[in-house]
Amino acid sequence: MVILLGAMAGLGLLLVAVGLVPRPARKPQAAPEPRRAAKKGAKEAGAVQDATRRAARRIEQDLQSKSALMQDAHMVGRSLETHAVHKMIGLVLGAAVLAAFAVFANTLFGLDLPLPIIVAAAGAGALGGWLLPDSILKTEADKERVLFQQVTESWLELVAQLVTAGADTFGALGVAASYSQQPGFVVIHDALRTSAASGEAPWTGLRRMADERRLRFLDPFCAALELAGTTGAGSRQAILAQVDAARSKAMLEADAAAASSGEKMGAPLALIGGAFMILMGYPPLAGILDTTTLTGL
Repeated sequence: MVILLGAMAGLGLLLVAVGLVPRPARKPQAAPEPRRAAKKGAKEAGAVQDATRRAARRIEQDLQSKSALMQDAHMVGRSLETHAVHKMIGLVLGAAVLAAFAVFANTLFGLDLPLPIIVAAAGAGALGGWLLPDSILKTEADKERVLFQQVTESWLELVAQLVTAGADTFGALGVAASYSQQPGFVVIHDALRTSAASGEAPWTGLRRMADERRLRFLDPFCAALELAGTTGAGSRQAILAQVDAARSKAMLEADAAAASSGEKMGAPLALIGGAFMILMGYPPLAGILDTTTLTGL
């Protein structure tokens, strides 16, 4: 049973790998028998590939109901179909690796693990392989959001400079975003260009971009821009106020990071100082103790 379980896990991994390989092109001229064999092999490979694609599409449809996962995928620029394929590969690999490890443990170390333990290990590996891509995606998306926030602050600085120089308030948004080919600037520029092409206000495109990628730090700026554009308030003052707020927030975060680093360095410095005092005080103290001992004798 153990050998059968390992063979089944290996066969599943082989089928997924074969399904992900592009379908080979057919050769125009072939002998009748090789042509029949090639056609049969192509049909089998095509069936496996189609089954894998159908499974990936089914998983993709299930993943679309998870808004947080979709926002993370948009943030890193990954399609849900690709993420579904990663989850399928993780499922098969996780089950196969832990099942193989349990079999090798029985063979090499003579542990004699029962079959239910091996099946449970394979199930735990499959569950871990299924959930691991989600965790990796979330970590990558959080890093991209921090980088995107820094890019947005730089973009707002350029907007403020253009507005101060007398440029059109809403036109400065797109002009500042076109100054760089950094991915964050490109995303902002595409959002503004899409909203302008569809006749929408710039804050509509920015809010849509923020909702798709869960960029909550853009909400105050979009709200201030919409208020200035719909009520006739000073849009120039609204943009400059948001830029000042972004600067103040960045300075506060930098100060907090510096203070946290200083607190973390306090304990090592205290330990180093204590070790230095011990090293400096031990020789005289040892000499005094030796002299007292000899005098007592």
